[in-house]
Amino acid sequence: MLTSVPLFFPVYSLNTELGVAVNGEKIVFTDAQPYIDEQTSSTMVPVREIAEKLGAKVEWNPSLEQVTFRDQHATTLLTIGQKIASVDGMQVELDAPAVLKNDRTMVPLRAVSESLGADVDWVGERNLVLITSADKAQRSTWIWDSKLIETDGDSILEFAANQKLTAIYLRYEKTYPAQDVYRNFIRRANEHGIKVEALAGQSDWIYEDKHIYIKQWIAAVTQYNASVGAIERFQGFHFDIEPYTLGLWKTNQTWVLERWMATIRFIESEVKSTDRSMKLAFDIPFWINTLTVPGSSYSFSAWLLEKADSVVIMAYRNKALGSNGIIAVAKSIILEAATLKKQAVIAVDTLSSKEADYTTFYKSNSSLMESELKQVKESLSPYPSYIGIAIHDYVRWIDLLNANR
Repeated sequence: MLTSVPLFFPVYSLNTELGVAVNGEKIVFTDAQPYIDEQTSSTMVPVREIAEKLGAKVEWNPSLEQVTFRDQHATTLLTIGQKIASVDGMQVELDAPAVLKNDRTMVPLRAVSESLGADVDWVGERNLVLITSADKAQRSTWIWDSKLIETDGDSILEFAANQKLTAIYLRYEKTYPAQDVYRNFIRRANEHGIKVEALAGQSDWIYEDKHIYIKQWIAAVTQYNASVGAIERFQGFHFDIEPYTLGLWKTNQTWVLERWMATIRFIESEVKSTDRSMKLAFDIPFWINTLTVPGSSYSFSAWLLEKADSVVIMAYRNKALGSNGIIAVAKSIILEAATLKKQAVIAVDTLSSKEADYTTFYKSNSSLMESELKQVKESLSPYPSYIGIAIHDYVRWIDLLNANR
């Protein structure tokens, strides 16, 4: 079923140029132009151009005046002049009826975007509708205090729905909360289309005598997954190991890099020997591409990418543009990931920082952060490696939203 999202953009006359970009690429419409329906304030778009750009197949039945578009998410059927659509056999009310304009089928943008799992943003200063396909619209956050799923589980899931989250990185502790709490939370998250990854990591895990904790944690997650139903399982291992925060980083960086590599190899071996179906993700700083594997000229970030299914690039800046902005600092690893056919998420921070105010949205506001993230999506979604945005972390993100009220 289509969910309701605020896609009622400001009303403009039919003569006002309304741009549409799919995954950062501006669409050039030749026959019928998109427009705002002045009666319903709905954005009307030529269905074929939008749907096909999002990877869907489009069929037109002239005798019934019906258009059908389908992909792996759903099959949607609209009839000219009717405000009811069929989405996988279920009736859904549209914002406005489909119409014929210059022999082209025009449909409400929401009918196309939602049924195909796409994300839609409005860039008012440029009269631009920014559409991001489902495979590039991941939106996630970290939950470090796992007890929150017991005390605030309902609030977290409500927040996740409001923020259109598709993934949560949840710290897993074998001893708390109770296994049934994890089962209930992960099941409900999955029912809402939100995958949950098991989160862990400490900077001192690079020491060989600490590898036992990695082994025990991977075994605990594997044991948990084996004891619950498919919909209650974690869908990946998510590691946040930041050895560059250790004092040794300043005095013996090469040794730390070598131990970091040994630890990653250990993790890779343990995951392969326990559950090959689990995805493996690492959080990495944007600047790690400036370092090389000891004794070589090979980028350290590329080496990390080779070991993971995906990475979260901690592009901790509070501006999208500029030489020191989110896009610029993340670009090199995005390109490496594309070459290596790996996936990358762009992360921003909402925590206070000892480094500098420009590294976080802590002193900013949520609307400004979302405006900057729109620019990130528009600029980086054309790259095959880019899959979405992550905001660190849940607790401080809530504080940021509350501060703006």
